[in-house]
Amino acid sequence: MDMINDYLLDFDFDNKVHLRHKKHNNENETECHGIPQNYKDILQPNVCGKRLQLNSKIPWSITPKGYAKLHEKLTLICIPQSSGKDSSIVDRVYKKIFFENSSSGINGYTSSSSSKSETAYPDPTTVGLMKISEYETIGTKITEVRELYEDSSFPANDTSIGNLPEVLGKVEWKRPKDINSCAVFCARSFSRFDVDQGALGDCWFNAVLATITKYPSLMRNIIPSNQNLSGANYLGAVKFNFWRFGQWVEVVIDDRLPVLKGTNKLVFMHSTDGTEFWSSLLEKAYAKLCGSYGHLTGGFQSEAMEDFTGGICQTIMLNSKYRPPNLLHMMKIYTKTCCILGADIGGEKNKKREELGLVGSHAYSLTGFGKVKYKGNEMHLVRLRNPWGQHEWKGAWSDNSPEWKDVRSSDKKELNYKQREDGEFWMSYEDFVKYFSLLEVCHLGLASLDYKDDIDKKRRFEEIGFVGKWVANVNAGGSINYYESFCMNPQYVFTVGTDPISKDNKTTIIVGIMQEHRRFLYGGDYLPIGFELFEVSNSQKSRLTSADLSCRKPLLSTDYIPRREVTLEARVFPGTFIIVPTTYNPNEEAEFLLRVFSSAKMTQSELDEENAYQGFPRETMESLQHTMLKEFTKLESKFMKFCNPITETISSIELSSILNHNDHKDNIYGFLEFNNSLCSCLIASASTNLTGQIDLEEFLNLFVSIKGWSLAFKKYDDRRGCVKSAKLRDLLRNAGYTVSNRVYSALAHRYVDLKSGRINYENFLYCMANVKQAFEVVVYHPKSEKDILMFSIEDYLRLSLST
Repeated sequence: MDMINDYLLDFDFDNKVHLRHKKHNNENETECHGIPQNYKDILQPNVCGKRLQLNSKIPWSITPKGYAKLHEKLTLICIPQSSGKDSSIVDRVYKKIFFENSSSGINGYTSSSSSKSETAYPDPTTVGLMKISEYETIGTKITEVRELYEDSSFPANDTSIGNLPEVLGKVEWKRPKDINSCAVFCARSFSRFDVDQGALGDCWFNAVLATITKYPSLMRNIIPSNQNLSGANYLGAVKFNFWRFGQWVEVVIDDRLPVLKGTNKLVFMHSTDGTEFWSSLLEKAYAKLCGSYGHLTGGFQSEAMEDFTGGICQTIMLNSKYRPPNLLHMMKIYTKTCCILGADIGGEKNKKREELGLVGSHAYSLTGFGKVKYKGNEMHLVRLRNPWGQHEWKGAWSDNSPEWKDVRSSDKKELNYKQREDGEFWMSYEDFVKYFSLLEVCHLGLASLDYKDDIDKKRRFEEIGFVGKWVANVNAGGSINYYESFCMNPQYVFTVGTDPISKDNKTTIIVGIMQEHRRFLYGGDYLPIGFELFEVSNSQKSRLTSADLSCRKPLLSTDYIPRREVTLEARVFPGTFIIVPTTYNPNEEAEFLLRVFSSAKMTQSELDEENAYQGFPRETMESLQHTMLKEFTKLESKFMKFCNPITETISSIELSSILNHNDHKDNIYGFLEFNNSLCSCLIASASTNLTGQIDLEEFLNLFVSIKGWSLAFKKYDDRRGCVKSAKLRDLLRNAGYTVSNRVYSALAHRYVDLKSGRINYENFLYCMANVKQAFEVVVYHPKSEKDILMFSIEDYLRLSLST
């Protein structure tokens, strides 16, 4: 069995193309120019910098040409535009083709050139760390034009306000220095009391921000230092960082804020200190990230928690039916790990709750958890804060409740108990689970903090991640309810080690599947997504087939929920696991980010197949052997009848005449004939010298291949002359080949009708002819002593163009 994955292509512009064997992959053997050999490493999680980064915007199917284009985009971003405006794609392409004489233009290819590539392409393991600061670029432009920055992508008008009818037409935009002559970015230090909600239904955002202000290391990452609202370095621009879909992104805004017309009163979030504007500007930056202020109305604390920290969130139901029986113990553990918490109250009417000062359909910060001695008993208390800065809890353990009179001063000091109308209050654990609906917990991992940072010396989770995309009729197989197509979905394997402080030898894992931000990007609803997790042996290296999956029961399964992220927490023994992320229905397309957090070390990889020719299965060979002996005599007679009498070869025209005989068409529904184009492709796969002609031996070998492919096709035929895309991988395997995920994706995109999700017999023959030729090129080409395949550029082009 020939493993095509054992070879690595080297492109050398000294008129050679090398295929290096992996076991001899020594950089000193052959100098490599142009695209780096390891260009696909750009897709791997980047752990070389301060934080874990996932290149979520780079295509999973990236090619060397795509890598070059990515480098070109990075180069363009680095070049300041003297006009202050970015050139359009049309302008760039036009200049590139007709004026720059670029090697990628229509006149730029020279296969005979002996000069090496002059382009210095970056190592793929460093590309993920290359950050072009928009803020620094703006600073250069503002210095040149001597005008304060105005953000055209988030303008000071109603488009940035969004769908807020009660505000539209009632605001004007002012800079902080025009609102308050003593305006500063931050007056002292960041505090949860700097965050007061305005006329926007974003309590979820406010609650999270108030919680995060407790942690300087998190705030430093979100809000870069040295930002000014006055003085010599004042630009009229401010910048913030948010985590989005695997990466930290910089968001730059101008500092114009909406105020009520004719006043200096801020409409949205503001600080209790009228001279301080960091919270108002942060809210504006987040509104820009999401599309408008209106898009912040009605969200989830979990989304803001992740966008502020890069952590992973789990939502815990607090009603008695769904509440974990050990929730109190879990909350004690949360106080010892790197996590932030929030709580939500549902929208159902509850008169008693309202009388006690709690607000329905509202998000609260969970800012503390502690215990006190009360009348000889241990009482567990929860501290919460209303982002409005008012409307506090009025029940037991509220600011002025009589319960505090029986608490020791030392316990009060430990809890930092204070009596003031600031929106913050204590309540008992029992009342907390009685009146609140949800507890949201955000665990921090390697993307949340610099590697040497922590929060109060607390333990941080290990983290791994995978970026992928569900593509219809390629790998969007749907949930496990769709047995036939479920195996199409991406499969990822990870190994969990032993938790060094675990008492039961189990490890905590939190798995989350996140989809791209459809609500803001496309204005549509999120797809129902989820995943199945299977336990496998440590030796599992290849994908689970439909047969494998049919006899396995998932260890863990999620509900399918139309939210940005669906998570599941579990305690597992050390071992190896496969995750299959899916949409609920087949052929629903979305980009996804799969993350696993664990209290123990982990390893990870995407499950794949080898690119290998294995030959027809035994039953196929036995069937062919039984029929071909009789056929060969007839075939020889027909071949000699149609062949060129001098060369004793046939072309595509003669092959078409032979194969279209009734004895050889196999009576597959909808297949009419072996046309000239198909026969040309078949001959190219069988001709050893690319002459467009085949001799008798080549013809007989080709005929056996066609018959074997036909038997494989009939096995999966839906009786309409087609095979479903869900069966294409099994079909290829029965035709003698296994292919990697990327090769499979390329084949599916080229040969499957993506509307019907099926491949017909004619397209399957095209597919197999090209697969056969591609594999044989690699297998049969001459090798050096070090297993390097040597191609002249002419040979390489001839082989490529003959398919």
